[in-house]
Amino acid sequence: MKTVLVAINAKYIHSNLAVYTLQASAEKAGVFPEIREFTINQSKDSMLRSLFLAYADVVCVSCYIWNISIVEDLITEYHKISPETKIWLGGPEVSYDSADVLRRLHKVKGVMKGEGEETFAQLSRIWQDQEGDKGLERTEGITFRKEDGMIVENPWRQA
Repeated sequence: MKTVLVAINAKYIHSNLAVYTLQASAEKAGVFPEIREFTINQSKDSMLRSLFLAYADVVCVSCYIWNISIVEDLITEYHKISPETKIWLGGPEVSYDSADVLRRLHKVKGVMKGEGEETFAQLSRIWQDQEGDKGLERTEGITFRKEDGMIVENPWRQA
């Protein structure tokens, strides 16, 4: 199971620390996701090409106020060229209205809410073991779309 963490930064000199902490937490769980960093100034086509050539099973995108419109456009187009890839979102721009995000973005499988290190590590193990919806149902800190399309909003993970 190949997972890619995606950051779309405001500038080339900025880096998204969240994807690196998520990567480290997953590695402690024995899963090794890749990171793809872009900037809001890059073309959508170059981002799509990079993501497509990653041949990922799961793509997780970090969402902020400066990149959310690009993220929404990118994942809509990405789903067209890689419909079997599961798309997950996280970050402050999607955490607090996660069910609305899933209703608005039909191709997104789930949203990680709040601090994601433990949640992402647990999700990584679920994806690796191919547990499906049963594993997701017992994961705190996510909202997800079941295979039948029903949206499930799990409680936030306690700090």
